[in-house]
Amino acid sequence: MTEVSTPVQETPVLEVSDLEVRFASGRSTVYAVNDVSFALRAGETLALVGESGSGKSTIAKAVVGLVPPAAGAVLLRDEPQAGERARRDRATRAEIQMVFQNPVGSLNPFMTVEANVAEPLRNRGVGRAERRERVRDLLAMVGLDADTLGSRRPGEISGGQAQRVSIARALASEPAVLIADEAVSALDVSVQATVLNVLRRVVDEQRVAMLFISHDLAVVRNVSDSVAVLHMGQLCEIGPTEEVLKSPAHHYTAALRAAVPEPGVPLGDPGMTDADPPSPRIRPTGCSFRDRCLAATERCGSELPPLTMVGPERAVACHHPLTRDAVAAAVPAVSIQGAPA
Repeated sequence: MTEVSTPVQETPVLEVSDLEVRFASGRSTVYAVNDVSFALRAGETLALVGESGSGKSTIAKAVVGLVPPAAGAVLLRDEPQAGERARRDRATRAEIQMVFQNPVGSLNPFMTVEANVAEPLRNRGVGRAERRERVRDLLAMVGLDADTLGSRRPGEISGGQAQRVSIARALASEPAVLIADEAVSALDVSVQATVLNVLRRVVDEQRVAMLFISHDLAVVRNVSDSVAVLHMGQLCEIGPTEEVLKSPAHHYTAALRAAVPEPGVPLGDPGMTDADPPSPRIRPTGCSFRDRCLAATERCGSELPPLTMVGPERAVACHHPLTRDAVAAAVPAVSIQGAPA
């Protein structure tokens, strides 16, 4: 197992170790997540990025217990978590909360905004008067007024307001880990900024560890401390967000970066072929990006590249890293921000 930690010697709140997730599909198996490891500490945001089908949401669902892992472990404060949410005790379930992509659909349409936020508190046995006061505080925390919106139902408020209600409801459980799964992708740009500001404030003030899932590198750059790049269920690269996006070490990260438009700047060369990626129904034996990578060799198809250090806080899983310094510095990863300690 490749291990990763931040320079600050602090016990991770969440550790994902050698995680594998598989799904039955007819008579075959889909290998959705393959040997992924990372760690997350209080007050940190780790972004998972990659194309659709890269395994981002599957990892999130495995962490929260909505899908069982085929192998590996999810640890909360060093305690292994049961693979399925139903097998976790109530206190443990409360510690890992998820904010979904569809804000209105994730709320109970028959309950008021106030009742939606209060439900986790009611389940914990909090009294009515205290519940009401706490709901007002939670809504205020995400920039909403309980007097104005508390009596409305999810269908009577905007998408941005509904997403902030979802965040308030998640925070009602006082979680240690907040998972935001494409939480702003369905929102207008101006509303995205409001929700992102709320999430950043929650991480900073509440010391919540956040796993932020997105395909939008501009959003990721704005909200995350570190980033993990996934392709076909494999971890390609991990490290501080600005460093990874400014100077990618993996060819897939560079391709993603080249596809991000910037005002007045022509799109870069993606540096990849138009070949189809390997089938997820075939157990991976090498780098999943090999068929689209211009630097791929025979070794890339037969040997899975280990996660190796290419800087003080960065690691890449590539036999042929992009920079000369990366090639010279490539050693087995031991202590890298965003991966397990």
